[in-house]
Amino acid sequence: MHNRIDLRTLGIMLLALAIGLAWAGYNLNVAGPFRNDDVVRNLVWAVFAAPLALFLGWIGARRNELGLAAFCCFCLYFFSFFIAQRIEGLIIGAEAARATANALYFQLMLVLHGLGGLGLAFWRARGAPTPIMTAGGD
Repeated sequence: MHNRIDLRTLGIMLLALAIGLAWAGYNLNVAGPFRNDDVVRNLVWAVFAAPLALFLGWIGARRNELGLAAFCCFCLYFFSFFIAQRIEGLIIGAEAARATANALYFQLMLVLHGLGGLGLAFWRARGAPTPIMTAGGD
């Protein structure tokens, strides 16, 4: 069991996550409270920036974990949609969510990406780097 924390990996991944969350937050702020065709690009960045930045930071820290990074960051991105929507529905209900243009949903996305990204960063910083696979599968 590898119990030491790789501070380099942790630092790179957390910095990338922070940049992604900042970019996502900025885009959500620019989008404002109204939803129309003019803010679609900002809303896409609001839900895509943090997982993308985390992925880039991960492969920057550990190039040999490209597949693992892609899979985990995609799962963070993809499943956050359903979790945020479900939490929003439970907290304020579908009618209130529509009335507020899903404001809570987009805020929950940032929180979920932040928490999930923290978990992934600490997991990989504690884990030993995965070995590079050779062409023969050894």
